Amino acid sequence: MKLAYSIQEACSLLSIGRTTIYALIGQGDLAILKIGRRTLISAKSLDAFIQSIERNSGRDSLGENRG
Repeated sequence: MKLAYSIQEACSLLSIGRTTIYALIGQGDLAILKIGRRTLISAKSLDAFIQSIERNSGRDSLGENRG
């Protein structure tokens, strides 16, 4: 497993577009690393994002988020 992914690689891994990736970065859902002119997303940040989505999906299916 790589330690960090380019924006394009993260798009491929998550099966989402660049606009969505940048929106997630802007919302603080994905942390970036800047190395020179390159923008990278750490594998840990991707894992944490996926886990948060899984936790939230689990709550929704259990009815815990219903108002």
